[in-house]
Amino acid sequence: MYKEVAFDPSCMGSLEYYGLVRQHFGYDHGRYISADVKVWAKEAMQYVKQSALQPVKQKSIKNYLNKLATSKRHNEFHLAGDRKGVAEDLWVNWRNTQAGIRPFSFSVSESKEIDCISVDDINDGVDVWVTSRTISVERSANDIVDALFPLIEISNTITIIDQYFRLSKNSTLVELMSRCADLDIENITVVTSMETPSAAQIYSREYKKINESGMRFSWLKAPDKFFHDRYFITDVGAIRSGHGFMPDVKKGTHADMANLNIIGSVEVERTLADLDSLCKNGQLSEILKV
Repeated sequence: MYKEVAFDPSCMGSLEYYGLVRQHFGYDHGRYISADVKVWAKEAMQYVKQSALQPVKQKSIKNYLNKLATSKRHNEFHLAGDRKGVAEDLWVNWRNTQAGIRPFSFSVSESKEIDCISVDDINDGVDVWVTSRTISVERSANDIVDALFPLIEISNTITIIDQYFRLSKNSTLVELMSRCADLDIENITVVTSMETPSAAQIYSREYKKINESGMRFSWLKAPDKFFHDRYFITDVGAIRSGHGFMPDVKKGTHADMANLNIIGSVEVERTLADLDSLCKNGQLSEILKV
């Protein structure tokens, strides 16, 4: 559902590509440009200066690149933890090295040296560009986590809000923690309304061996029915599920499939604000913290 994109900075000498960056990447779009922003902006600046763009248009792109290089907020960009620390002389070499670490969703470029798509391909509706904001998956632990994984592998923190998410014998949580073991996930927080007696013993018996990397793990209890929708929220994106993230057996009904939807920053901010309000008002109970 989420796309991690290698975007050639040489394309910034074109107004069409500049428009793509500004209008089609970021939290609310389900796509991020993967780059060391300062290095990327510096390389892009060279191509803007060499371009045949009118001075006023050049100036607009230069101003944007200068802001990228100095600002701490880069809405269109995100560099996942496993991609940090890679330095190359040219973007194409950086992209190739990174592709060896982990494939990108796709690359945007006009280079003949790499597999990529161009702005013309995007305008023609090439499939790889499209971000599916809603998908339906079978309610098995593997299928649920598979759908979430493009977001998981570029994230640092995970918050699950699901009033029926349980700790004991939860194959989705087992699958999630197993896959996070080799990633740069710093902590997982679960907010549920389920009663969870003997939480520490359950964790030790079912999850401790999985969490060998030492991820922080918190289990919180919210008031019953305070959160109706179920959320999977990370530092770079969020997904809502009407049926939640618990697996279930097939019953031959419409509910055999879980509907997962990418949501925007406004809904996420409201949801996290409500969670914070519960905490401040003493209505959120900490059941387990590892």
